Amino acid sequence: MILKKRLLMIGCCIAFVILLVLTYSLHKEKRMYEQYLTMNVRQDMVDMKSAIINNDILFNRILKNEIITNEMVEDGEQASQLYYNFTDMTQIIDKYNLMNLSFSEEANWLVKPAALYTNDLGQDDILPPTLHRMRMTFERLDITSYPVKAELKARIEEYQQLNHRWLNIVGDFESKEINENDWPQILNDLEQVTRAYFSEKKVNFVDDDVWRDALNPRYKLIIMSVIDV
Repeated sequence: MILKKRLLMIGCCIAFVILLVLTYSLHKEKRMYEQYLTMNVRQDMVDMKSAIINNDILFNRILKNEIITNEMVEDGEQASQLYYNFTDMTQIIDKYNLMNLSFSEEANWLVKPAALYTNDLGQDDILPPTLHRMRMTFERLDITSYPVKAELKARIEEYQQLNHRWLNIVGDFESKEINENDWPQILNDLEQVTRAYFSEKKVNFVDDDVWRDALNPRYKLIIMSVIDV
């Protein structure tokens, strides 16, 4: 009887030690993962802010000169810069949407993710398709300059208005420093101001084909050439 009690105590102690080691190992892995994420979050914050600030500068130049300069000259390659800015922003948003989905499916009580890396973004958000539509306007423009006619100018002015709302959230490099703890709220705010913009403009983003038309000048020229033929 005494031997059984001792064996039971030894077994309990071994089980407790195993559980303790497992918990510590998972906690350490979680901390290392969070440190890795923190470094990535900081870089993503810089990249997102840089893209939005650069968009504002490029929109101002295009609207002022009424031309999209995509040549390799000073203040040139504007379409390429905007295209890659919107691509970077889309990839950042998609990464955190995927991260949220992964956390929600795989997290358990031992490795529950810190709130720092979770947010309310989801599959029904309109920010990612908005960025995709904006990107398409400047997609595959040849190394040349494209005149900004009335319809395209009105569209770019809309892009500028929306981008300016994003700029008010992230701020410029001198006036506002973003802490990684603010990152989930910032992503959510970007989505909400995008929704508010379309609501104020009375645009149904899903059904309004006029707004969804990218107005890419390259394809406009191709269509006009086909019509002429």
